[in-house]
Amino acid sequence: MPTTARNMELCFMSIDELGRRIRSKEVSPIEVTEAVLARIQQHNEEMRVYITVTSDIALEQAKKADQEIRAGNYIGPMHGIPVSLKDNISTKGIRTSCASMVAPDWVPDEDATVYARLRKAGAVLVGKANLNEYAFSMNPSFPPPLNPWNYGCTPAGSSSGSGVGVAAGMVHGSIGSDTGGSGRAPANVNGAVGLKATYGRVSRWGVFPLSYSLDHTTMMTRTVLDSAIMLQATAGHDPRDENSSKEVPPNFSDKIGQDIKGMRIGLAKGFTYENVDPDVMSVIQAATNVFRNLGAEVEELELPYVQHCLNTYAATMNPEAATIHYHNLRDHPEKLGQGARVRLDLGNMIPATAYVHAQRVRKLMRDGYKEIFKSFDAIISPGSPTRTGKVSADSTVVDGMEVNNRELQDGYTNTYSLTGLPAMVLPGGFSSEGTPIGLQVAGKWFDEATMLKVAHAYEKATGWHLRRPPNPGE
Repeated sequence: MPTTARNMELCFMSIDELGRRIRSKEVSPIEVTEAVLARIQQHNEEMRVYITVTSDIALEQAKKADQEIRAGNYIGPMHGIPVSLKDNISTKGIRTSCASMVAPDWVPDEDATVYARLRKAGAVLVGKANLNEYAFSMNPSFPPPLNPWNYGCTPAGSSSGSGVGVAAGMVHGSIGSDTGGSGRAPANVNGAVGLKATYGRVSRWGVFPLSYSLDHTTMMTRTVLDSAIMLQATAGHDPRDENSSKEVPPNFSDKIGQDIKGMRIGLAKGFTYENVDPDVMSVIQAATNVFRNLGAEVEELELPYVQHCLNTYAATMNPEAATIHYHNLRDHPEKLGQGARVRLDLGNMIPATAYVHAQRVRKLMRDGYKEIFKSFDAIISPGSPTRTGKVSADSTVVDGMEVNNRELQDGYTNTYSLTGLPAMVLPGGFSSEGTPIGLQVAGKWFDEATMLKVAHAYEKATGWHLRRPPNPGE
């Protein structure tokens, strides 16, 4: 199918608008699915967004959705919407590779809970998205996707295929995972919206684990409202996930569009603002002015124990990952990428005392945030302290100082992973080089609705989310 103006319009339409048009029968699920599959067919070989494309399944699901809607059985705003799943999410009868040569052709016999809920909501699966190996390390056997804004820049990870696919119009929404920032970092560099809800809000059952106490199941979309819609379809208690919360999900879209006048927003300062790129600082300063112009009070604050984030994260994630991958590392280490082997070996060498100390620091961090949220409604910070880096770069020079890219990125996202607070990254502006810069918004535990309200107010006031990357090949 050739790329037409109509197809481009459909591929880049928000879930909210597309859902309304599907409901009114202006657009059929079949038409939009065919448009997305055509775009995937045209660009996936070059951009490497998908490991597996599920064309036949997608068309079958789209036809089913179309028949249901024509019969008057419209389910809701995800009915007939094309989605993708990070390829560490189990799909019955569909290859789930985890981007690893350990079991590259594994076919699960059950759907992950998050996919089962999307299917129940009427969504259409177009493919399994590319990722870092087991969601934490690059693997040359599965080359990363290309950043649609600049092929020479990193797509970030580990939910790289989800971020690139959404930004490039190759899917409308994607489910990823986030352990230390994996569902937010790709949103930051690709110009998408990445939402990590409160720990336990969305089931992780059927998502291949990386870190028992840090893993979150996440949403990747093009707008804040779209992320709320996907969260609504997937949130809720799951008895098969031992850490699933019994907190009843509210209407996550209920506060979107409301005035933020009088709200108190904290601006993260201190350690997190060391080595910040001038372009990023300009975006944050502009965002502060936007919120103040909307009537919110913005006040600087120090994040609790943030200087200990990197060590606390490493002392938690690496041993937990080493436990999960114990047999892989013992029985066939040669099938793992070098990066995975190194990090798993590191996890095995971290002493139990370091792990226990890390959990004590996490408790102190949570206590600190409890105090902060007695006075503040939300916290804003950069999605990353640097502009989008080059694919091959391990470090970035900021103000004449060479700084490790991973440490910079993790320092901005880890704090909300370690504490389980809801956090999201949305388009915040653009660098002088024309690449996206994200704004991170965090909220209180189980108050995603207020966080979404604040993020949407910024999105509406700025319109950065409306920019599209160049069409591949242009």
